[in-house]
Amino acid sequence: MKRENKIFNSYENDLNSINDIATKDDELLKTYDEEDLDEENTKELENSADEIIDLDNENENKLSFEDEKQPRKYKRRLFKKENLKRDNIIVDDNISEENYDDSSNLDDEDNENDDIKKKPNMVRIFNVVFIIITILVIMIGIDYVCVSNFSAGPFFAIPVHTYKDGGSKEYLGLGYKVIKYNQIQGRRDKVIGPWSLKYNTTPIDIESIDLAIEFNTDEEKSYKKYNKKFLRIESTLEGIDKENNIINVGYIDEGKKYSLNIICDIADKNIISKLKGQEKITVIGIVTGYDYESPKQVGTLYLSNCFAEQ
Repeated sequence: MKRENKIFNSYENDLNSINDIATKDDELLKTYDEEDLDEENTKELENSADEIIDLDNENENKLSFEDEKQPRKYKRRLFKKENLKRDNIIVDDNISEENYDDSSNLDDEDNENDDIKKKPNMVRIFNVVFIIITILVIMIGIDYVCVSNFSAGPFFAIPVHTYKDGGSKEYLGLGYKVIKYNQIQGRRDKVIGPWSLKYNTTPIDIESIDLAIEFNTDEEKSYKKYNKKFLRIESTLEGIDKENNIINVGYIDEGKKYSLNIICDIADKNIISKLKGQEKITVIGIVTGYDYESPKQVGTLYLSNCFAEQ
């Protein structure tokens, strides 16, 4: 009986050892399963990362493919929507371009960028136009002042016609005309005006007594009327200054109420030697100045480039 108990106890111990070994085997198998699970998780993470990279590449390819078909603001919306999807943010695929909240902001940004690009171009154009206009105004002003006040020029106009009257010429500038009179015995001055300015060598005929009355009535108005005009005056030769090549004609009444001196600068020195004082004379010339009447002297009218005959 004791022998049988010993055999049973030994058999039970062997069974327990076998169970321990099986338990250890199960634990080892579990560890292997956990390692396999970790490897599978790692592979899943790698696959998910690959899917994200593929999604990015697909988005970029999709944007480049639709580049010629879609407007710029819609492409931005599409790219943003795909990024939101990638970040697990729900986006409505059926959202329209008109209802997209960011479309107005994109329009504002585009308009602002266009305005920024246009402003420098407009400034450059304005500066160029302003410089051109300024140069033209300066050129016209120089010619106008020189021709009108100093009988010089023109400097910025080109000759377009020459008259067979002794060498009179016409010049054209940008919006203006200059006529340079140079008759053999007649008008010799320069006139500036618009392109419609006409060649005119016909003088204004007037007697010295009529001039005296007009200037006595209103000196300023009369001078503005005759300034730079070509006159033919009938008068009496009052004095000759051969040294300075000038003659004095005019009208002097007894009370000196309507008196007027007329000083003429003779253009040809050979003429003055043939003149005689206190005789009737006809003088042609251009009015260039006037000295207003004072208590000590009568008014004096000045003519230049004059020709005279008796």
